[in-house]
Amino acid sequence: MTLRGGLLYHYYEDPLCRRIMDLLQCVADALSRMHREGVYHGSLNNKQVMVRRNEADEWEQAWIVGAPEAGEDTDSPLHMICDLNGLRLPSDLMRVLIDMYFAPEPVPDWFQREWKRRRTCSPSAETQDPEEARAYPPDQDIWIWDDRSMQAIPALRSKDKRAHYRKRDLLSMASTFVRRGRAVRREMKRLEQEVWSKPVKMEGRIGISCNLEPHRFEQERRWLEPFGPLPLLVRLYHHERPSVQRYELEAVRKLHAEGHRVTVALVQDRNAVLYPRKWREFVEKAGGALSGFVEGFEVGHAINRVKWGIWNYEDYAALLEPFADWSNRYPQIPLMGPGGIDFEFPRIQPLLEKMPGDLRWSAYTHHMYVDRRGAPENKQSGYSTVDKLRMAKAVARTHPRCEDRIIVSEVNWPLLGTGVWSPVGSPYESVGPRKNDPSVDEETYAAYMQRYFLLALCSGMADQVYWWNLAAHGFGLIDDRDPSGWRPRPAYHVFKELVKQMRGATFLHRDGDGLESVYHFESGKGEFEVTPLKSPAELQGCSSGPQ
Repeated sequence: MTLRGGLLYHYYEDPLCRRIMDLLQCVADALSRMHREGVYHGSLNNKQVMVRRNEADEWEQAWIVGAPEAGEDTDSPLHMICDLNGLRLPSDLMRVLIDMYFAPEPVPDWFQREWKRRRTCSPSAETQDPEEARAYPPDQDIWIWDDRSMQAIPALRSKDKRAHYRKRDLLSMASTFVRRGRAVRREMKRLEQEVWSKPVKMEGRIGISCNLEPHRFEQERRWLEPFGPLPLLVRLYHHERPSVQRYELEAVRKLHAEGHRVTVALVQDRNAVLYPRKWREFVEKAGGALSGFVEGFEVGHAINRVKWGIWNYEDYAALLEPFADWSNRYPQIPLMGPGGIDFEFPRIQPLLEKMPGDLRWSAYTHHMYVDRRGAPENKQSGYSTVDKLRMAKAVARTHPRCEDRIIVSEVNWPLLGTGVWSPVGSPYESVGPRKNDPSVDEETYAAYMQRYFLLALCSGMADQVYWWNLAAHGFGLIDDRDPSGWRPRPAYHVFKELVKQMRGATFLHRDGDGLESVYHFESGKGEFEVTPLKSPAELQGCSSGPQ
């Protein structure tokens, strides 16, 4: 088929990142071969690139059709740039294609300069034939799923995303800040006196996320067993096939029967906004199947990141419509939200003004990352992890639609050397060093995890923290790259020991600060101390996982 047909197939039917990357790699290889031979097309478009899949349904080769013979001045960068510019791709997919084109070398500086300067050359027209039923979706409606890093992938670069932002959303942010900002600041000041000042019962506060997919769920259950019953957060994805969704609903009921306290995150995609009836059916199916089996639903996933399908506050309001009278229909399933990410509370706070009907959050949920600041004790704009959680708590306390409970529903650190399986390595690992890379080695990851739990929970600012997640090559407690032999990382043993220590324990007080602090607890066996880990080797008595 043509490249146009291949892209349409993925945009509408199979938006899987690694397959789209394979398609782009075939095209980049074909273009690179052609240009190395000194041949330039001059009027290239997506219909003049032919692509083929093999018997395993994998993209295996691409050809350029209608290319002229080599001519004069074929070493000019203008020819190369005009050929590349003739392809119709969203800007971040074009960035990846260019990286692939030059690999294994980095994109040259001269090309970057000329691409910015000369990309004004007109691409060839690519008209839609009357018999073609489908057109390209608008760039902002393209939604791509990466099963390796377990996240949505942006199709557009940052500057192109901004072109689709609405100015009136900025006005909403400013208006909300004026109306509620003073109350939030006052509450933050009061909370400053509460930090580290109260005993905290630790039972049920340390949680983890796991995956429910049919090909791996039973294996994940076996690796959960050594922890004993604990809070779990699992995700139900709107984009998955109905057969997979049915399997996962039953998997949630199995986890509940085994004594785990299960919270379910309902994860949207772009189609959840574009096709509200499908989203409502998905929500109703989950509510009907899981009433009485779950602790609650988290509604909204990284809603301040457009790659997850929410471009503006109206999109978010549409996502909430099925929950307007939820408490009357499913009183056994409390709702939690809004599920924002990173240190962007001014951008997230207006979302609380968009809640319909009698909808109310039983807990304020947030994906509270340290971003690219390294250790969990580090500060961003003068705010530490505890300070950020204090701000979240102040927002929840001062809003009539929120209960005073803060749940960190996602946090981790990406792992070094895991390539495209890492959240910061996907969708394509470009050649050369990466700026502001937050990745850490496995030992540092384990130490950071323990310290994050202690800071967030013992400070009294977070009520629960769910680590993301149990098994993932790029960021999990277990390296699952080899399906036949999962490998527990140091963090798996640290997590198991921490859960064991905190079962039935109460935090009393903390002496000192930072890495020199000492956390004091009591349990039925008496008082004990926990110190922040600099290395997981400091924690003794960790056994291996299930064989």
